[in-house]
Amino acid sequence: MDDQDIVLWSRFKHELHGSGTVTFIGTDYIGITFDRCGNVLIRREILEEENPDILEPVEPDKTNVSWPESTFVQELKDAEHPLGSHWEPFVDDAKEILTNVPEFMAESLDQIGYGGVGRKPPRSLPADWPKGIQLVWPLRVQGLAMLLRFGEKEKTLASLFPFIVHGSQHTVMMRKVLVWESGVEAQITASWGESEITFFDTQYLINRAWYEAGKNYDFIFSGVAYHAGPAEKKDWTFNRHPDEVAWMNQLLKEEGRLHEATCTMTLDGTALFLPANSGDVDDYSFHAPVKSVEEFKDWLGQDGWRVRATVMRFGSKDADLDILITRRAWSSDIPPQVGQDIEGRLWLQGYLWMPK
Repeated sequence: MDDQDIVLWSRFKHELHGSGTVTFIGTDYIGITFDRCGNVLIRREILEEENPDILEPVEPDKTNVSWPESTFVQELKDAEHPLGSHWEPFVDDAKEILTNVPEFMAESLDQIGYGGVGRKPPRSLPADWPKGIQLVWPLRVQGLAMLLRFGEKEKTLASLFPFIVHGSQHTVMMRKVLVWESGVEAQITASWGESEITFFDTQYLINRAWYEAGKNYDFIFSGVAYHAGPAEKKDWTFNRHPDEVAWMNQLLKEEGRLHEATCTMTLDGTALFLPANSGDVDDYSFHAPVKSVEEFKDWLGQDGWRVRATVMRFGSKDADLDILITRRAWSSDIPPQVGQDIEGRLWLQGYLWMPK
């Protein structure tokens, strides 16, 4: 980006944050209000190094693309998903689960969902899409799910994962469905408030005919904690750059208190929900204040807690998520408490509750 392109109220598209408007220009920093993530302060030289092609705020236009191509994206054949990590909250080794699959399958139930109770979907699936069935054990509300893909002569086990139907209900706008190589499992990318998230769809095979990019849906979300514990108390004292102070004071309302250069930052009460630096795209690191705690029993042999905690905030509105924490995954001898800040890493899963 050339320096002359950086003018107040100019529009452009940033590779990471998306489309935004320049609202502040300082000596070393530029203040930008992004459409999705709000106000961000970025160093001038970083923007100047960006490719000029990003100046046009153009979103991918799928209005002329028909369904299902407008919604479903087939992943690359060499894509990898670390599925074994999903069993960390339950067992030492995923082989402990795999050796018992024949027994689980013999005692399994057909899973039911929004699209599998006699409702007619708005469209039919393409004839060449893989077909299959989802089985669950031991209960339809919690346990493990088994996805069977139908072949010409036999059924094959495509996937095996822990699931739970208890969670928090949220309205999201669907952006895309990333279909895995098996064709019977997928991850969904959606807009949740002002944020974009990706989660594993635990009932994709049942509900896929209802999905359309750009539409709003209610999903039930839950985060399965790989590990979690009381948040470590952290405070930092630092001096802000003069540009940052001027930018923050510009954003203040009339009755607001002016910001100063020296400040102390703490994570107490902070809600953070960030893509994990390793794992899959549906893995997240979190720091969240707890609103409620409810015990659960015998989820694949593990007791634990369903913790409702605030993982993000959109203005004055809290974005709460039910985080399932097994005793095995919890780092403290004392159970989670209401009002406590917790932190950890989780796998985000969800399923369709209803279209809006």
